[in-house]
Amino acid sequence: MSKRAMAAALTVSVLAHALVLGGAEWRWPSAPGGDALPVIQARLVTPPAPLVAVQPVPAPVAQPTPQPRPAPRPRPVTVAKTAVSAPVVDVPDEPLALPAAPETVDPATALASAALAAAAEPPPPAATPATDNADSYNIEGWPTHGAILFRVAMGEGNFVVGEAEHEWWHDDTRYRMQVTLQTTGLVGMVRGFHYVQRSEGEVGAQGLKPQRFQVEQRGKAPESAEFDWAAGRVSIRRGERERRSAAVRAGDQDVLSLWHQIGIVGAAGLPTTLTVASNKDAKVALLEKVGEETLRLPIGRLDTLRLRAQSEDGKLTIDIWLARNYGMLPVRIRIVDDKGEMLDQQAVRLRLAPPEGEGDKTPGAPADGTAPRAGGEPEMIELKEEVDPLAGLQQN
Repeated sequence: MSKRAMAAALTVSVLAHALVLGGAEWRWPSAPGGDALPVIQARLVTPPAPLVAVQPVPAPVAQPTPQPRPAPRPRPVTVAKTAVSAPVVDVPDEPLALPAAPETVDPATALASAALAAAAEPPPPAATPATDNADSYNIEGWPTHGAILFRVAMGEGNFVVGEAEHEWWHDDTRYRMQVTLQTTGLVGMVRGFHYVQRSEGEVGAQGLKPQRFQVEQRGKAPESAEFDWAAGRVSIRRGERERRSAAVRAGDQDVLSLWHQIGIVGAAGLPTTLTVASNKDAKVALLEKVGEETLRLPIGRLDTLRLRAQSEDGKLTIDIWLARNYGMLPVRIRIVDDKGEMLDQQAVRLRLAPPEGEGDKTPGAPADGTAPRAGGEPEMIELKEEVDPLAGLQQN
C-alpha cells in the first residue's frame, strides 16, 4: 500500500458520511387514516333482538276502532327491516359510528342513532400530514455527555489505518460535538494525518437542528456548512467564501449531527429521504431500517438497531448500528462504495454520563446529578475493549 493510498483510506473514512448523505425533507408520516369500513360492517350485523325492541308496531294494533270491519293487519317485519338495513348502507363512510353503541345501550336504538348520524352529518375531514407536534421526539435517553473511540479498519482483512474519537455535550436546549481522526500504527508512522469535524446547534422537539458544521485540517483553510433555517438554505464555505448552497427543511442534518439524530428518532417513519450537508456539498440519501441484531464488538455483545443510508446515486452505502441499551448511540459504522471497497469503524471504548438522577446527589455534585470524581471529573459509565495481555506474545 502506497503512502497516498493509506492516507486516502482514512480520508474516505472521514468524508464518507458527506458523500452519502443529503436531500429531501425529513417528514414523519402521521398514522394512516383509519380503514374502519371492515370493522363497522362486522359490528353492524343484524343484532339478536331488533324486532322485539321496535315499538311503533304495537301502537296501531292496540288502538280501538269503531269500524265494524277488522283492522288491517300491521306489517311489523317491513318496519323492522327498514330500521336495521339503513345503517348497513349509510354508516360505512362514518368511522366514528362505532363508539355510539356502548354495551349498556339497546342495540336497535344504537343502530338507528348511527344511521341518523351518518345521514345528517358530513364525513370527517381527511387526515392531514404530520405536524410539528406529531413529529416530536423524546431526547431524555440521549446522554448529556459522552465519548466513543472507534478503530478504523480497511478492507475484508480489517487492516487498521487509524482511530476516530467522537465526543458530545448537550443541555436539552443546545448541543455541540466533534470527531477527531488520526492515523495510527504503521500508517501513522509513514504519514501523519489529523482531521477534526465539529457541529453545533439547537435541541428541540424534532431533535437536533444544526447551525454550523466545520472541518479543520492541518495546512488547509477551514471549511464549513452554515445553516440559515429562516431562509431554508445551507451555505457551503471555504474560509469566508461561499462555494455553493442548497435548500434545507426541518429534519435535515449535517454529517456529524446525523449520527445522534437517527438515534433520537430511531426507526420512526422509515424509510425516508433527507438532506445532509458536509463541508463539500449537501446531498440526498435514503435512510431505511435493516433490522435488530446482536453485535459482537471489542467492547462486548450489544443489542443493536441497524439502519442503512444510501446515496441517491447508489455509489455509497453506510450501515450504522445503534446500541439499544446505551442511549441508541452509534457503535459500528461500515462504509462500502460502488467498487466494493470497505471501511469499518467499531467502538473500542464507550464513556457516558449516567442518566439524570442516578448520580450522587451529595452537596457539591454537578447539577446533572453525576458524582464528582477526584479532580472534579464526573463519574462515567464506561465500556472498553478487554486486551489480552498475552496477545503480543501469541503474535510473535
